[in-house]
Amino acid sequence: MTGMLLKTKLFAPPLRQNAILRTRLLERLGTPAPRQFTLIHAPAGYGKTTLALQWLQAIGQPHAWLSLDAQDNDPLRFWRYVAGTLQGSSGPVADSDPEAWVVNIVNQWAAREQDTPTVLVLDDFHVIQDPTLLNTVNWFLDNLPPSLHVLMTARVLPSLHIPLRRVRNTISEIRADDLSFGRAESQRFFQDTLKLALNANLLDTLQAKTEGWAAALQLAGLTLKQQPRHAPDWLEQESSTLLVDYLAEEVLANLPETTRRFMLGVATVRRFNLALCQALNPGQPADDIQALLDALREDNLFLIPLDDHGQWFRFHDLFRENLLNIARQQAPDTWVEWHRQAAHWFAQEQDREEAIHCLLCGELWHEAAALIEQLGVTRMLAGQNESLNWWLSRLPADILLQRPKLALIKAWTLFCTERVIEAEPYLDQADHLLAPEHPDNQPLRTQIAIFRSQLARVRGDEDLARQWSEQARTLTAASGDALNAVARFALGMALYQDGNHTAAGEMLSLALASARREHNHFCALSSSDMMAHVYFQQGHTGKALQVLDETRTWLLTEGLDPRYVGGWQNTVYLHIYYETNRLDAARAALPALLAFRDQGAEAAYSAMISILQSMLEAAEGRFMDAIKTLDVAEPIMDKDRSQWSQMGPSVGMLRTLYLLQSGQTASALRWAAEKEPSLIRQFGFRKEEDRIVLARCMALQNRHREAVDLLTRIEADTASHGRVINQVRAKIALALVLAQDDTTNALRHLHQALQLAEEPGFRRMFLDEGAALVPLLRQLEAAGQHGWWQRMLPAPDASAGDSGGLIEPLTSRELEVLDMIAQGHRNQSIADTLHIAITTTKAHIRNIYEKMAVNSRTQAVARARELGLLK
Repeated sequence: MTGMLLKTKLFAPPLRQNAILRTRLLERLGTPAPRQFTLIHAPAGYGKTTLALQWLQAIGQPHAWLSLDAQDNDPLRFWRYVAGTLQGSSGPVADSDPEAWVVNIVNQWAAREQDTPTVLVLDDFHVIQDPTLLNTVNWFLDNLPPSLHVLMTARVLPSLHIPLRRVRNTISEIRADDLSFGRAESQRFFQDTLKLALNANLLDTLQAKTEGWAAALQLAGLTLKQQPRHAPDWLEQESSTLLVDYLAEEVLANLPETTRRFMLGVATVRRFNLALCQALNPGQPADDIQALLDALREDNLFLIPLDDHGQWFRFHDLFRENLLNIARQQAPDTWVEWHRQAAHWFAQEQDREEAIHCLLCGELWHEAAALIEQLGVTRMLAGQNESLNWWLSRLPADILLQRPKLALIKAWTLFCTERVIEAEPYLDQADHLLAPEHPDNQPLRTQIAIFRSQLARVRGDEDLARQWSEQARTLTAASGDALNAVARFALGMALYQDGNHTAAGEMLSLALASARREHNHFCALSSSDMMAHVYFQQGHTGKALQVLDETRTWLLTEGLDPRYVGGWQNTVYLHIYYETNRLDAARAALPALLAFRDQGAEAAYSAMISILQSMLEAAEGRFMDAIKTLDVAEPIMDKDRSQWSQMGPSVGMLRTLYLLQSGQTASALRWAAEKEPSLIRQFGFRKEEDRIVLARCMALQNRHREAVDLLTRIEADTASHGRVINQVRAKIALALVLAQDDTTNALRHLHQALQLAEEPGFRRMFLDEGAALVPLLRQLEAAGQHGWWQRMLPAPDASAGDSGGLIEPLTSRELEVLDMIAQGHRNQSIADTLHIAITTTKAHIRNIYEKMAVNSRTQAVARARELGLLK
């Protein structure tokens, strides 16, 4: 359901108390050096993870742990987990550009000052085989910051330029022959860990036969404990690998039938707890199963705890592989049923990802396909295409081509990853497979129509896109309640992109109601966010906040974490607070979003958070910081197909607006020259705000008539479709463009803009204009008009030191800071001179900007001179 990370992958397994201390290897490893790479590589069962844990315990330095599995062989998923375990690392990056995650992690950790490096542990790195991913890991290792050291365990030598790293002396290695127990270590292992006393001859024989391989020694010891009087004829096996296979069967064969069956059953899952073990062993009392788990731990039967509370476990990979092979050979029907039972348990626990994994491993293709169909569209909505692609890649091709819903999901995943040409055949296949009697005929045909509207929009055919949206709307009416929440949401988004906000709001309301009935939490979040966004654009601020508040209350009663809900809702809250000039509330909403981004939020949503962050930076007059923040988001939003790129303003337009507000006209006009042909040719709603800014640029080029014509057209379109927020923006722009030549109409548009903005509380778009609006506002005041905007006006007769005309007077400290700004001091210089913290300095400057209704140092100084506030 969520984009969050599986926490058990980020915890180091507990170190067994009776594990043999590898003193000689710990001395060899020493202290982790900054920007270095330690590699422990050996076949399974040599004690790689145990050595890693002992080293971390010995050095006592900060560390971050990541246990890898086959699903992590995906660049985006891998780096999301690395960022997640390196708490505080983040990167709003696109699915097709995982390198951006790596760069972001390196940059963030390069900025850290630490006496000792943090050790990043990548356990079981041998599962990573993807060439693209390996390239990014290579780059990461080549550019490690001083604050990081990487420790990697692997069964084989990874393709990470190891010979070159040996020459450069940037790698420390521990190999299988290093990990092999010496005779003394083997003796301690048998005595202390297995509580087994062996005579010298048998110890020497085992040492020679196993070559000190810990797993083989453990299996041999277990066999000897089970058969103390039995002749060790198994020592005649020709290789240690065959010996391990043989011993695994021997150990299993000599266990009680109940224990043996229990182990074979739970080996079918990657991780298990008491409740899952009960599901796999129906009819067996919980106390008996707990006793079995305790016995496996006490008898050293390769049981590994996954948490500090002893609730979740897994078998050692080598032993599990043997158990799986034995189970499949000896009980193929039961093997399949175990996978089905495990999948059913995980599904009941709402862990449908693990349920799908169980079904795929059990080759229960149609059952897996059915669950993927239930989860697929919601996964795409959450931007979790990496796991969805992994599932689809493991299904036989004929399964995909037999099921129209699955073919449609495949088409969506391809579309969302920029493979539009590949997506269309799957869409056609879904259309072809849909027989009239199919139970989901109408809903799926609706989704196909929505998909075709998206394809048309990508190809620039807005008219065809609207036709498909209308067809989808007609099909929705015929479908009745058969259409699920996700499909209704998708249609609401299509109508929103058409600019039909009224219809979009109605459809999103239906989507939210369906999501609540279906208990689809993520769709409820998405629908309520988008619905509130639409209401706010229509000027219904109260309704927008009510939708958010009511949905939040419902989700919390459903048991969702408030931080998770805030991580999704705060984008809309922040935008509303920003536009209504409640900047303190907007700033208060940002930390939860940044934390959510740092935990690995979906790429486009992370970019959306960055856009909102830039808006707050610009409101504080920090235009260069705002533009740098936008630079991170731009490549993602340019490629994105999700709702987040539709909700947010375009990055290029915002950058141009910041350039205009900070007086960088030439750069703004370059954007206008580049974008003007496409903005005029394709007059869809999506770029409406871009066209308003384009008209402002036209006016700066003395193309006033063209600017007025464009803004008049926009204003009429926004008025006819109820898009009040852009209607206000268009009227403000019209007022500014007309001010030079047609004061009467300029005042009319400004007055109408203020009236339209009154009920929804729109403020920021007026304040952002600063002094440019003051002459027109003075004329409105002289004509007898009144309103909140009068606080923007400087007092015409302000005397030195008087703060009259400000929203509220400046404090004495703020006046000191303002005076130093006028003298050209930067933030650090002001802080040093006044003996205050840099953060306090920034807070004073922010307050000055707000009280003076300006956006930059230059504007603040000019306004201060008008008011006579400077010494």
